[in-house]
Amino acid sequence: MDALAARPSVGAGRVTARAIPTALREAAAAGSGALVFHLAGGAVRWSGADLVDAAEVAAGVLAAIGVGPGRRVGLVGPTDPRWVVAALAVWRLGAVLVPLPLPITRRDAARLEEATALARIADCALVLAPPAMLGHLPTGQGVDWTLAGRGARALPAPPDAEALAVIQFTSGSTAAPKAVRLRHRAVVDTVRATAASLDLVAGRDRLLGWLPLFHDYGLFGFVVRALVVGMECHLLPTERFAADPALWLRLIGDTGATMTAGPTSGWGHAVRLAEASGAPVRLDSLRAAVMAAEAIDPAVVDRVLAYGQSRGLAGGALSGAYGLAECTLGVTGVPAGGGMRVLALDRERLARDGLAVVTAVNPRRVASCGRPMRDTEVRVVGTEGTRPDGVIGEIEVRGPGLMDGYLSTGGAGEAASPFRDGWLRTGDLGFLDRGELFVTGRSKDLVIVLGRNLHPEDMEQTAAAVAGVRAGRVVAFAAPEGGAGEGAPVVLVEPTTDAPGDLAARVRRAVADGAGVLPSVVVVPPGTIRKTTSGKQRRAHMREWLASRRVAVHPSDPP
Repeated sequence: MDALAARPSVGAGRVTARAIPTALREAAAAGSGALVFHLAGGAVRWSGADLVDAAEVAAGVLAAIGVGPGRRVGLVGPTDPRWVVAALAVWRLGAVLVPLPLPITRRDAARLEEATALARIADCALVLAPPAMLGHLPTGQGVDWTLAGRGARALPAPPDAEALAVIQFTSGSTAAPKAVRLRHRAVVDTVRATAASLDLVAGRDRLLGWLPLFHDYGLFGFVVRALVVGMECHLLPTERFAADPALWLRLIGDTGATMTAGPTSGWGHAVRLAEASGAPVRLDSLRAAVMAAEAIDPAVVDRVLAYGQSRGLAGGALSGAYGLAECTLGVTGVPAGGGMRVLALDRERLARDGLAVVTAVNPRRVASCGRPMRDTEVRVVGTEGTRPDGVIGEIEVRGPGLMDGYLSTGGAGEAASPFRDGWLRTGDLGFLDRGELFVTGRSKDLVIVLGRNLHPEDMEQTAAAVAGVRAGRVVAFAAPEGGAGEGAPVVLVEPTTDAPGDLAARVRRAVADGAGVLPSVVVVPPGTIRKTTSGKQRRAHMREWLASRRVAVHPSDPP
């Protein structure tokens, strides 16, 4: 449907000329790499060789129904061996995999509406899905991912490294999801570079993850990295994590995992519920416990460290990382055991001047996301050019994992090219300090009050600490256009069951004291605040939600 745009020729001489199927076959031949699925009925182990062989058979069946090089194939379903086999089969044929989102907590037709819409945007020839979901897909589009009862055809040669491998949809935290185009070499180079940068070694390290396989971290950070580099990876289905987040922590000890990762909100929920249950947890096997996929909350960092101290968690195991779908996966991180720096910054200098100035008085704490991964470059840019350490600007990235661009659909609202002179403009704000990246927010999410740039994360962290606010259920943004108080800060909070009646006033007072601005506070019913599948705040969505309900929002009177 669209021609592949030329990717910026940055670092072209440093990329590895490998396609995913070739890399997987080489690793399988060496006898390394395995996935262990912790399903409700028990653990199921698949070696890399078994997965590659099963994918060859499945690829023959897909070839018989018309799938071939360049065809786009959607894939939707829970974490399951059949999801992985289907993905590998698509890649083996040189077809383009389109991982489609699957809401975690609902099991009905409505949960497939977004997947169906995105499959249409990506122009998928068909969508592979579990039998139970086929009736909820458009007639004739869904294909049973077991591929039972179908014939097979001989396979074409494997794709080369320059072929398009994946159309990966972004999380949609600040806008509608965008379709990112990734070549085979971008995927293979990235998983190898991130493994080397994080000091993950075949035969020594054992991964454990629960992020959904349609998410870039779940797919590339765990499944593909484990199979290409040659590590054992344990996969906890996302719905099992959602039902019992503490299960993730218990599995660390049960599996002897040396590396695991998840968003800050996931860490917070898991530790809170593990503390409440009192179930035994052992964390002494971990070399790397990574917070990634959303903004890092230093309060959760403190809680995880305090909880892990008596359970064997090494002091330097907890660390932060930064990445985005447009760069395949990881941009910055910390080698296993490297730990995490947290800076206490002057809120006023941050908001007024965009400067990271350390202070001990009412600070805003910001966590490090580590240093650039191997072969990746990071810079912070303002209108005057590259900014020095400690000065906030837009984060830009270049390296072998960069996308080719967004999918061209020819429709309204086409995403503009985010490249500038070979660098990817991320839209994220942050600063560098001693070679480490500190992310402070998104440029689109800034709330500007009387010339001060307020980061919603600052208000959200302050509000979340108020007793009676449901954990992780806070979102802040500028008041919607066209209403009273347009552009003023608004904080939405969900209450706990025992929240006091003056919750809004207490949140307002806390944010005023902490962030130095008086917000409007709206207490909303539990389940109202929406997040992305990785736990990021969908601030733009919630702003539109508030506007659509015509809730009167205006600068509040002082409490």
